Amino acid sequence: MLAEEAAETLLPLAEERGVTVEVRGAVAPADGSPALLLQLTTNLVHNAIVHNLPEAGIVRVTTSIRPKAVELAVENTGAPLSPELVPTLTEPFRRGAERLRTHDAGVGLGLAIVETIARAHDGTLALAPRPDGGLHVTVELPAAPPADG
Repeated sequence: MLAEEAAETLLPLAEERGVTVEVRGAVAPADGSPALLLQLTTNLVHNAIVHNLPEAGIVRVTTSIRPKAVELAVENTGAPLSPELVPTLTEPFRRGAERLRTHDAGVGLGLAIVETIARAHDGTLALAPRPDGGLHVTVELPAAPPADG
């Protein structure tokens, strides 16, 4: 499962920042490039870790199956984000004004890349501020066709 692989890869960063990463849900195979879908998932988990609370942050990664589609949801605790700011976060080089620049926070391409990969796979990306702070990101992608056999 790509969500588990991304979380495991980023576990050292999460531990360094005091962030707990929870992965749960169904095995949800999407139709598309495994390498690009791993990049999409890794970018989302990375963003959720680095743009989190300074202590005791949480990242929740959930996979689910919909009719003819699969869904990846990534949410994190963090600073409150205005509803006006959130739609701009997919713009290249755009970063939330409230976010601190650190050596591993990137330059603001993560969500732009996620959106490009989702669209290339006939999927959608939705961003919403969480009421208590942080971001809820949902990617819906076409489900992989059933395996023969």
